[in-house]
Amino acid sequence: MKILFGVQTTGNGHISRAKEIISILKKRAEVDVIFSGPKANKISFKHPIKKHYRGLTFFYTKKGKIHWVKTLLKNNFFRLFIDILKCDVHSYDLILNDFEPITAWSSYLKNKKCIALSNQFSLLSDKGSKLNKRFKTSLRILRYFAPAQSGYGFHFKKFDANIFLPIIRKEIRELKVNDQGHYLVYLPSYNRDEIKKVLITFPSIKWFVFSQEFETPKLEKNIYWETLNENTFSKCLASCKGVITAAGFSTLSEALYLKKPILTIPIASHIEQIYNAEMLREMGGIVIKRLSIKYRNQIQNWIDNPKVIPIKLNQKNHEVVDRILIDYIKSKAEFKYNFYKTSI
Repeated sequence: MKILFGVQTTGNGHISRAKEIISILKKRAEVDVIFSGPKANKISFKHPIKKHYRGLTFFYTKKGKIHWVKTLLKNNFFRLFIDILKCDVHSYDLILNDFEPITAWSSYLKNKKCIALSNQFSLLSDKGSKLNKRFKTSLRILRYFAPAQSGYGFHFKKFDANIFLPIIRKEIRELKVNDQGHYLVYLPSYNRDEIKKVLITFPSIKWFVFSQEFETPKLEKNIYWETLNENTFSKCLASCKGVITAAGFSTLSEALYLKKPILTIPIASHIEQIYNAEMLREMGGIVIKRLSIKYRNQIQNWIDNPKVIPIKLNQKNHEVVDRILIDYIKSKAEFKYNFYKTSI
């Protein structure tokens, strides 16, 4: 069996998940990997990449909101259309897609079945957290960003038949968990000034802030500015007292797995992050609207009353991959059987 796996490179979550899934897939099939999105990702990826397209990228304001004008103007939609037309999907038996638009749209236009494999796919189920009606348009955009005829989602709960628990990478599962008294902060859509403005009002707290604005670590009062390094981030996560993070699925999943108290600040207007944050809130997690002095009391209360969300994320990753492959083989066998019946 020959598989094409399309992976979105915005953020770190898609690559982290793909790295784990592809390691298992390669023991069962031949796999080619296509990336689209930013190239400046700090997650190591040991598998060969057949092609890295520019794809589509979201841009953000200094205060952590999606910058819609910049997003529309800075993306090259003509290049996107050409890449979709040129992308080869006919050479493969199975197309898997982690929220990646090039392979998804190429499959759609060329009448090739594409199977979604992402946490975004879980938002399309009517059995998960209920979002405000104002997000109906956003959900429609999400559905067509990387269209797929069927798929599997990932989330903190198995609330539907095709929803799995998060894929936790091997490096995280093997970490030794402890509490060294510091707090990890990962808010990639905020700039350093916005973060510093709030964190320096907690002078007794040791903050480790991971930011793409720094090429070398730097100490500034009680703030340790860290570069985006996968190993450093993982070790800091395992040894921290708590985590302040955006509502990206991967970081939240790993913090939950390591049983760390979490304070979540979803990116404004980002439907997936708002959904993740809402589900965490339903599970007893703490969510604030944005990082600002206005919410200092809520942050202090979270520090004074740390709470770990009681959840077990002990899913075996190879069972997820096997389920997907078995479902695909069954669907092919069923199609051939029905075709045979109609032809006699």
